[in-house]
Amino acid sequence: MKKAYLPNLITLCRVILSLGLLLIDFQSIFFIPAYLLCGLTDILDGFIARKTDSETPFGARLDSIADLFMCCMIILTIIRQNRADTLVFAGITIIFMIRAGNAVFSKLKFGKMASIHTIGNKLSGLLFFFCPLAYVLSGNTLLFITGLFAFLSAAEEFLILFIAENLDPNRKSIFSRR
Repeated sequence: MKKAYLPNLITLCRVILSLGLLLIDFQSIFFIPAYLLCGLTDILDGFIARKTDSETPFGARLDSIADLFMCCMIILTIIRQNRADTLVFAGITIIFMIRAGNAVFSKLKFGKMASIHTIGNKLSGLLFFFCPLAYVLSGNTLLFITGLFAFLSAAEEFLILFIAENLDPNRKSIFSRR
């Protein structure tokens, strides 16, 4: 097997494992190991791609799609398990609409859909990842904090896209040039 395929195979495993999350009860002893394995694939695919010098634009897009898929599966799992109250569901919907709007705005302005890899987006993703694990301890408190960070980072992403002359998906924040 070529080394370039391994990171993409790991990424595809995240899609399959994420789908499997819908089949496992949120409070089952199997949920957390399956969930952590999904997170591990997210770390490993990029790490292996960088270490083997096999990063590709296709792999980067596939990783973004797998991340989006995993987020959707987590949200569906939370909703299916009746863990999200109306306020949380409304917040998720608003943030999703802003993110989708950012992707459309990016397509219109720069000719391609993009997500900016800001520190805020990465922090939101990290907090979001821990929500199912911390739910038992904090209930919807971590969901609320994560939602606030996700809203602020989505707004920051819009501002970056709005003021930018060129698309730079690796810009760290609104306060940095790169």
